Amino acid sequence: MKTLLAFVRKPNESEEFLRYVAGMGVNLGAKVNVQFVHTPENYTVGMADTSGYLSMQVKQDMDKLVETSKETLQQYAQSINQEISADVFIETSAQLGLPGDVAEDLVKKKLVDMVVLHGEKDSGFWFQSSGNMDVIEKVNCPVWVIPEGAEYKPYTEIVYATDYNREDVKSLKRLIATFPHYSPNITAFHVTDSVDFEERVKKAGFEEMLRNQIDYEPLLVRAVYQTRNDNLTELLNEYTLKSKADLLVLLKENKSFLKHIFNKSKTKSIVKSTQLPVLIYHEQ
Repeated sequence: MKTLLAFVRKPNESEEFLRYVAGMGVNLGAKVNVQFVHTPENYTVGMADTSGYLSMQVKQDMDKLVETSKETLQQYAQSINQEISADVFIETSAQLGLPGDVAEDLVKKKLVDMVVLHGEKDSGFWFQSSGNMDVIEKVNCPVWVIPEGAEYKPYTEIVYATDYNREDVKSLKRLIATFPHYSPNITAFHVTDSVDFEERVKKAGFEEMLRNQIDYEPLLVRAVYQTRNDNLTELLNEYTLKSKADLLVLLKENKSFLKHIFNKSKTKSIVKSTQLPVLIYHEQ
């Protein structure tokens, strides 16, 4: 059975997020390990054990924060387990540290299979906290980012952002295997700045590759033309809204796509408009 590692941002405001993750666990047939990692200002690796780093009072305050946070998470986990009549939460923990390092260590030890992050309030996926981005960069496993206030429902319309990469075949197979009990519609979505013959050949070749290597009926390939004045993030947002997508999937190594997506200069109106869960794969 797979294990999800769920990172909580604020323990006393995490019940809604944990209820979402519990739904994921039940639907995906996975158990959930809940973690709250508090990073004090100017914290670096090893500082928690360095004599003199924290004053006695500050240390006591940090210890109390960790303890009360763990108690809060345990209460939420027990309550939700009873609510859904399933022991989906197997562990709750709170500690000082860096979320990326904690996640990386657990993934390397093969104690977790996927990571679930709590998205920033009112900011959408494209404007994540440094802690969330650190986790996405460091761990070599699928990472889910769940927007604030999301209510879990089984995913039925999935958009997979592609750059016509051979690695997409592996990622799409992993995506399909993630949902063994049902078959959501999956659209491989590509943004192009060209409508010439070579681009059409690429699309046709990619579709043929998918048909030959993936036996999955509800899989489509769609391409959208990007003009000089179009914003890539906006095009993606518009397509997910039009197709009523409930999950966006990205391949982290798709650099030609992500270099635009993670551009910090994007306007806040666009940043806030992508309020749907995002799943990020890493090449294997």
